[in-house]
Amino acid sequence: LTGGKGTVAIITTPDQHNHQERTDGFSHTIRSEFPEMKVVSVKDGRGDQVASRQAAEELLSQYPKLGGIFATESNGGIGVAEAVQAQQGSGSTLKIISFDTDKGTLDLVKEGRIAATMAQGTWNMGYWSLTELFHLHRDLQEDPDVYEGSKPLPVPDKVDTGIDVVTRANVDNYYAK
Repeated sequence: LTGGKGTVAIITTPDQHNHQERTDGFSHTIRSEFPEMKVVSVKDGRGDQVASRQAAEELLSQYPKLGGIFATESNGGIGVAEAVQAQQGSGSTLKIISFDTDKGTLDLVKEGRIAATMAQGTWNMGYWSLTELFHLHRDLQEDPDVYEGSKPLPVPDKVDTGIDVVTRANVDNYYAK
């Protein structure tokens, strides 16, 4: 979104493991795949729209040529979009990437104020968690040899439930129906 150049920042909830993983993954990707880009700051948005807006306002003041902000959750993305709108107006070139598919975030993607958001594989999350509960309730063994015949297969230790990138081009597919 920035042409592979420039400075970017992250607004996250650093005390939550999943947000730390998102922060680490984003930072690692920038360092390893985009040598002309730099993550200049990581700020705590506390999972709160107002705190994220304040963090974004600080970033915009401190780094006036900032090219993008990655918010690791939906409240952060909304707060960042508010800060950018208030400080730079609708003509801003700063790119915002958010996370999750709540209506507020999707509306901002549709308006073009958030460039993209990440949609988690919620169907798979539900499916695999219920499958795990079924196995636990039935006290099924983890030994694959136990699953001969018609018994269900064991639940994997780790499951990639998938993620999609939501942009203006496909945002309508992610609204609740």
